[in-house]
Parts: sequence; C-alpha cells; structure tokens
Amino acid sequence: MTLPSTLARAAVVAAVGLSSLALTPSATAGGHVSTAAESEGDVVLTVELLDTPLLPDSEIRASITVTNPTDDSLSSGHVVLSAGDRPIDSRGELSAFLDPTTADTESSTTLDTLDIPPIDPNSTWTSTPVTVTSEDLELPETFGAYAFAGTYVSGAVTAQSRDAFVFEAGTLPQPATVSVAVPITLPPAANSLITAGDLEAYTSPSGLLSQQLDGVIGHDVALGIDPRIIASIRVLGSAAPDSAVEWLDRLESSPNEIFPLQYADADPTAQLQAGAESLQKPTSLMFGIEPKNFTPPENEEPEAPTPTGTSTPSTNDVGPTSTPTPPVDPDGIPSLESLLDFPYAFPSAVWPADDTVTAADLAGFEQSKLGPVIISSSNTSAGPHTTVDAKITLGDTTAFISDAAASHDLRAAATAASDTAQSDALAALGAKLAVIASESGASNRSILLTLDRTWPTNAERMSSVLSTLESAPGITMGSLGSLETSDRGDVKLVDKPQSDERLSAFSQIASFDDDIASFATAISDPSLLVGRHDAAKLSAYSIGWRSDSTDWAAEVASFEEGTHDVLTSVTIVQSSPILMIADQISIKISVRNSLDLPVHVVMKAAPDNPRLAVESSELTEIPAQTQQSVAIPVTARLGNGDVNLRLNLYTEDGVSLTNSSTVPVTVRADWERIGTIILIGGVSLLFVFGVIRTVLRRRRERAAVATTSDTSKSGDAEHDDETLEGRNDG
Repeated sequence: MTLPSTLARAAVVAAVGLSSLALTPSATAGGHVSTAAESEGDVVLTVELLDTPLLPDSEIRASITVTNPTDDSLSSGHVVLSAGDRPIDSRGELSAFLDPTTADTESSTTLDTLDIPPIDPNSTWTSTPVTVTSEDLELPETFGAYAFAGTYVSGAVTAQSRDAFVFEAGTLPQPATVSVAVPITLPPAANSLITAGDLEAYTSPSGLLSQQLDGVIGHDVALGIDPRIIASIRVLGSAAPDSAVEWLDRLESSPNEIFPLQYADADPTAQLQAGAESLQKPTSLMFGIEPKNFTPPENEEPEAPTPTGTSTPSTNDVGPTSTPTPPVDPDGIPSLESLLDFPYAFPSAVWPADDTVTAADLAGFEQSKLGPVIISSSNTSAGPHTTVDAKITLGDTTAFISDAAASHDLRAAATAASDTAQSDALAALGAKLAVIASESGASNRSILLTLDRTWPTNAERMSSVLSTLESAPGITMGSLGSLETSDRGDVKLVDKPQSDERLSAFSQIASFDDDIASFATAISDPSLLVGRHDAAKLSAYSIGWRSDSTDWAAEVASFEEGTHDVLTSVTIVQSSPILMIADQISIKISVRNSLDLPVHVVMKAAPDNPRLAVESSELTEIPAQTQQSVAIPVTARLGNGDVNLRLNLYTEDGVSLTNSSTVPVTVRADWERIGTIILIGGVSLLFVFGVIRTVLRRRRERAAVATTSDTSKSGDAEHDDETLEGRNDG
C-alpha cells in the first residue's frame, strides 16, 4: 500500500501456462506490495491503510481496490483480510514479509472476509473503507510494527497485497534520531540560466519553487539547493521579478540547514566516471548580466565596500569578524563568487543520484576536498533493508547514508496523488521506523531520509508528511549538523557505476570544451562564450534527466547542435573571381558573423603559385550577426596568369576559425605597364608635336617680321632717292 497503484500494477506478473499461478516481486523498497496471477491475465489487489498508527481502543481503516485489466470478466469473489498477532522483530523479517516471492510465514489472525461482486473487463472495483478495531486485531500490548495482508480469490484467479502498520501501545522505545534532506531543484531545462519569466512563474504563490519552500519552512529538514536558482535571480539585478527576490529572501532567512547541489544539479558521479578529473563548475556568468540593471540610481552614491579581512564592530561578537568579499566591482557588476555565494551549512557537499557511486568517485571527491557525500544505503554492503547509521566514514570520506527503503516510503508520501495513497505510504514508513526504534541500540542511532528529484508540487501535502513524521512514535527529529559519526566499520561501498550509454553521452558533451575555448579567443572577453557554454553543459548534465531518457537524448543532441552552430558561426562568404590588373591591390573578402557576440579576426591567404605575394589582413572586428569586408593586401610578382587564393580566418592568437575557402584571381598586372607606356608615349608625342609646332610658328613669325622690315627699308630708300632727285632738278 505504500506504492501508488500505478507502481503496484507494474509489479504484477502474468500467469505462466493456463493453470499455473506466478508470484513475482514488486519494488521491495516500499512497504506495500501486490501480487496477482490469472490464467488469462493479471489482476491487482490494492489494500491501502488509513488512520495509522493504531492506538489501543481505537481503529484503522482499509481501502480495498481490485483492478481487472484483462479482457475477461471476473466472477464473484472475496477478499480475506488478516493481520499479524506479534510485532515484527527486525528489518530483515519485515522485508521478507513484504517480498511477494516469499511465503507468508507470519502468524496471523483473520479479521474479515469481504465479498467482491463480478468485475467487468478493464474495470476497477473499490470498496468503502473497511474499519478494523484494535479488539478485532487481538494484539498484545506491545509497541511495534505488525503485518497486514489481503488475499483476493475469484475462481482460479488470486491476488495478494501485503503491508504493515504501527500499534502504538505499551512502553515506547527510546527514540532514534531521524534527519531529512530535501532537494530544492527545478525540472531540467537547456537554459544556462533560468529566465526572468520562468523565475516569476516558479516563485509565484502556486509556482514550483514556492510550493517546495512552503512545504519545508518550519520543519527541521536540510535543504540541498541548486545554485543556478540563486545565481539566476541575482544576475538579473534590478530586473529580477519581485516574487523571485522575495523567495530568495525567505530562503536566506530560513533556519534550515542549506547546502549546495552542483550547478544545475549536474550529476557528479557521471562526470567523474566519464573521465573528468574534477567536477565542472561555472566559469563565468557575465553572459547573463545586463550592466544597466546594476547602475546605482542617479544622485545616489553607492556605499563604499569594506575591504576584505577588515573588522567591523558588532555588539553581539566578542572579537572582530571578517567581512565578506565585496559583492560588486567598481562598476557595480557582481562577480561570479558573489552571484553564487550563500551561507551554506556544508559548502562543499555532494549529493549524487541514488545507486551511482563508485570507490573511484569517493576518491575523486576527497582529492577535490568535497564532502560530505550523501549516498543511498542500497549503494552499500548494508543494502536497502538494513539500518545504517546516518553518518559514517567510507574510506577517507565522510558520508551521510540515507535509508533506501524508508526514503522510498517518504518519497511516495510526498508525491502521492491522493490523501489515501499518502496515508498508505506514511503507514509503511511508520512501520519501518517502528522496527528501527525497536532494534538494539536504536536510541544511539541516527537515520537519514531523503527525497529525490521528483519535485513535489503540493506544499500542504509535503508539510503534512513532515508533520506526521515529526510526531511518529519512536523517533526524534535532528539536523544533519548535529549527527555524530558512527564508528561502525562493517559498512562498505558497493560500486554501482552508471551505464555506458550515459557515460558516453557525458564524454561527448565534454569533448567540445577545447574547441569552444579556442574559438572564444576571437572575442574580446572569452569568458562570455566559455561561461555560457560551461553553464549549458552543466544543464545537460542535470540529474533530473535520468528519469526521462527520451528527452535527455534530445537535449544532448540539441546541445551538440548548438555547440556546432557556435563553432561554425564565423564564415567566409564565397567570393566571385577577381581580375587583378594592377601590381598592388587590396582584395576585399566578406566575412559573416552569425554569433550574438562581436568577433575579431585576421584573414590569411595563401596563393597556389608564386605569381602573387599576399599579406595578412589587419585585425578586424565583425559585429554580432552582421557581414563585413576584410581587406587583404596583394602584390603581383611574376607576370600574368591564374592564381587560387586559399583563405582562412584566425583569431589574434592564431587559432583557426573556419575551413579554408578559395577565391580565383586572374593576374593581368602588365596591362597597367603597357597602358602607362602608351600613355607616356602619347603624352611625349603631344609634347614634341607641341614643341615643333611652337618652333615653326615662331620661325614663321620671325620671317614675317623680317619681310615687313625689309619692305619698309626699301620704301624709305626709294623715298630718299626721289627727294634727292627733286632737289637736284630744282
């Protein structure tokens, strides 16, 4: 009854042959198991206990459901209810009783026989709750867990349901200490940071984060928080939703012990088993920061930070205290450390998924000075059904060991779909705790219960489960920090490596790191790209993906595609053939940058023959998501011909950004010389012709002047002769 009905149905196994009855185990980590067999199909009996624990002169109720998933009708039948007449002595005895593959050896008392009407194919019949009093049970006045079972018979069809309940009578044992750890996480997503819109939805009154926090505040439980949630709120600065800021304030002011999970709840053991030398951490979150959201208001001077290591007076402290590192730089921009900083009770804690830890992982955690580590008891030699002290030493590592079977019941109660299922799960949990409390030395023993990454969304149900646990007989609640390390040395880690398929995906995701780091050298601040890549990688590593292999496979493919898009975001645009008619030119080649960040590139060209001498371009900035030309100086050397220029883009550090591209160049540099000669020759001829013409013109002018002078002289001589003759005549 501690398993939801869907799990119970999954546990039922069909009959083998026409007349045989087969009983196979369901998930034995829980308290309620159901078995069934029928010649033509599977029938499920579910008996769920309510109102536990049972007190003297009191009563409990049982809800009985028979499910017929077959295509045949079930004839009238009956259910026989029975209960043990003595307390169960040990965890081993309890788990043996709950194992449907074993015979029921518990001595019992028949309580009632309930008639069951015919049940149609693919139908379910549910009774009104059946009341069982302490007098009906005829129990001894002894505190403990007692067996409870139901057996359904309809013709050749049988089905059975087994559970246990607590009888709170007689002298209660000295309480064992129980601690609880609860993860505060979100369903896995591809976002490097959680968006403002999602944060507003998650921290609204009905949002997932609000429901998780509402369910645990006021209860003495430890909280494992995904640091991405904290950083995503802080990185928004003044743009953070009010509900998210209030949620973070509530978390910071809560009295609960809080410790960090990996960023994005990344799977720590898969990283190490896939070959990582240490766990991946965020390297920068600057990509998510909008500087204007951290600008101090006008006319308001920011408060001067106190330098690290200086003392500040305090009326409550006897001596000086060290103040934290200033949270922002001189421009008001928060550092990575301040975005992730939180007053954690265990700053370096590690919480892997259940049954995924190996001895090599523990050595890796120890080498990186990480711990304590939370490990399921099913990952140890103790197994899921043996009580193990909550805090032990495994090798050189301090480990918190969660009780696998009891934690299973707590998780079923916290995520139950109905009040009946929740009550049934709590009954099973109470029975296990009662057996633990009755074990020898229980008063000196501590037990750890954990929830998993199933994101309970009902705060009232979660709070109710914790309240019931806190009032359970035979236990007292305690914090993780108050637990003492047990000196038991008989518990060893049992290696449980993750699947080859999962590790192969982790290796593939990590294989892009070097390429991204090299490509990022094209950006003024490489951390903008590297930080975003690392955060996205951690999101792909999230433990939450383990429960959905299909979506995770799609996420891995999406991550690889997105990374490939980044690495190919800077390209050389195909150029048309170039005709070079000068000795020296600058060839302009277009470069496209599809990235959302500006890049700085150098273009280099290599000719396939010595006709051209080519220089590299200057360092050129290509703005984000634009296309721009890059000029390459080219000089002709050895006559005419065709040359293919092989073009490549590099960062300033010489990292290649693209595959080579080729542009054909036709060299006709002698055309320029011939044209120059012709031009000079033409100009020279024009000059000579002009000189000759000028000389000839001047000669003609001088000749004309000379002729005029001679004529004038001849006329004067004649005039003088005539005058002389006249005088002579007179």
